[in-house]
Amino acid sequence: METVFNNFYRLMSSSKDGYEILFIFFEDKFKNPDDQWLGNKNYIRIKSNIKNTKLRRLHFAYKFSRLILQYKPDHIISYDSLTCYISSWARRFSLRSTNIFSWCHFTLHNTYKAEYILLADKHLAISSGITTQLRNMGVNPDNIYTIYNPVTPRYEIISRSDDNVSFLYLGRITFNGQKNLKELFLSLSGISGNWSLHIVGSGEDQEINRLKELVILLKIENRIKWHGWQQNPWAYVQGNIKNVTCLLLTSSYEGFPMVLCESISYGIYVISSNCKTGPSDIIKNGINGELYPLNDIDELSNKLQLIIDGKQLPAHSLIKKSIYEYYDDIYYKKVKKILNNEQ
Repeated sequence: METVFNNFYRLMSSSKDGYEILFIFFEDKFKNPDDQWLGNKNYIRIKSNIKNTKLRRLHFAYKFSRLILQYKPDHIISYDSLTCYISSWARRFSLRSTNIFSWCHFTLHNTYKAEYILLADKHLAISSGITTQLRNMGVNPDNIYTIYNPVTPRYEIISRSDDNVSFLYLGRITFNGQKNLKELFLSLSGISGNWSLHIVGSGEDQEINRLKELVILLKIENRIKWHGWQQNPWAYVQGNIKNVTCLLLTSSYEGFPMVLCESISYGIYVISSNCKTGPSDIIKNGINGELYPLNDIDELSNKLQLIIDGKQLPAHSLIKKSIYEYYDDIYYKKVKKILNNEQ
């Protein structure tokens, strides 16, 4: 989410319209948050030592209400169900009528206290799947705005190798769970030919060790290259891996997977599970990538084998153009209309 928050901040605060953005975080005691990604952005952390969960959230809301009175915001954008709940109470305490938007970044089917989202006045949906979920929860369609996420266009191209198929996974590493890398490795064990998989990312040691044991069991350990966490992953890919044939994503669920958009912005073909939500908004079959049914290991293996066998992939330029509607300038114009109540 930090990538999306950074892009949103950059687009809105640097515009000629002069939007001012203040990040508010609700921090429980004993937490040790990493603020490095915030840089020089304006932010405030609201703290509470109250042990009772309900009372602690109301304490957050009261403190937030004081900030609402101080800063008099035009809009409150809440990025999950709990912040919708706290923001709703804070608005009551402040006696102001500030608009509250929900802006959830994962499928609502896996969201804790999803009903709290209904406390928001309007909703910014990052995928058509989340839009559908909001409608199914009873939200008036007029109060839902499908904005997706902003993608910065790239002038560079990450090319393919002529003599080796180089697959890439970039992101958090989990055995099962959301990222579901077990499925990826099982699919790779069913293919043959000259290929390798580069993994850029990190996770819990236990998860990584389970996966390393699995690749040994599957006898594909010599084809897997573990690069670990990288602060600037795409710069690392360009400088160290250099050639990428296809990016792979086997997630069990998403919101709007930015790694697909980022890959496509570099002209990289992608293959993803058709999980809820997001991939089906991004991937245009045969133009910038392909979808396979989640948990269908054989189908994913077949798609990978076709690429190894020399399937003709689209030109990099065609892939890059395929997500034009998500690029920064289009995104900014859309959000501006919503915030100015012009849409």
